[in-house]
Amino acid sequence: MQNKRNISPLILLCLVSSAANADWPIGKGRMILTPSYAYASASRMFDANGGIVAVPNSGKFTINTLSLYGAAGLSRKTDVIFNIPMASIASSSIFAKDKKSGVGDIFVGMAFHFPVKELTSYFTLKTAIILPVYSNVTMPYLGYASKGAFVGASYSFNVQKKAYAIVEGVYTRYFDDLEGPNQYNLNLIYGVELGGSNNLSFSFNHITSVSDNKTVSSNLIINKDFMYGSLSASFGKKISRTLLPTVKTFYSVYGRNAGQGLGVAAILSIKIP
Repeated sequence: MQNKRNISPLILLCLVSSAANADWPIGKGRMILTPSYAYASASRMFDANGGIVAVPNSGKFTINTLSLYGAAGLSRKTDVIFNIPMASIASSSIFAKDKKSGVGDIFVGMAFHFPVKELTSYFTLKTAIILPVYSNVTMPYLGYASKGAFVGASYSFNVQKKAYAIVEGVYTRYFDDLEGPNQYNLNLIYGVELGGSNNLSFSFNHITSVSDNKTVSSNLIINKDFMYGSLSASFGKKISRTLLPTVKTFYSVYGRNAGQGLGVAAILSIKIP
């Protein structure tokens, strides 16, 4: 799920993008708050050749994450974006069982939207800084404990009257270590509005993380050189003008030096006002 690397910002971007209708601007003086809960567990992983093997030393990795994502409209085309995640991580092997909870990597940044065609499609640029509010002293670690930044670009458009799609690419760099990593993420999302204020969406997420540090740890969240792809499906039901709850499931379908497993998430999108 990010499953198994730093939970923010990329998995959050994927979760939130598919929970909201599409990557349209929020609107001046408006806000969207999106609390979410995500769970993933892995006792198997993709090895260096892409084969599925047991996590080293009979290991198992589990992560529960509560996050608050927000976007506030500064103008008709500019939004402030932020995310505050809290994670509970359990990592076990034949040698040790470790568990840790705490606030993870906070990010805060800006999103700039550019209408392309009669306000039915948008090109969006996003950038943010990543700030760890923890330190890696005892295992399991909550992340890289490194400052970083990401830049992303997406194109959101209506496929037809009640269907939309998002194509998004994100580049993330962690600065505090010469080993990085550098991470490249691709999100492809397709959603359709069903009858009864229901929303169904499907997404594909690919991430490649590049680093000179090739170490593979059973504490999967700290691995730096890996790759994986996952598929997900989401179902949401609009219960009022301001509330859209969504449930999501995602599964890792291929990878290298990354966890292989199933995850679920519950998301609530709240529009203010």
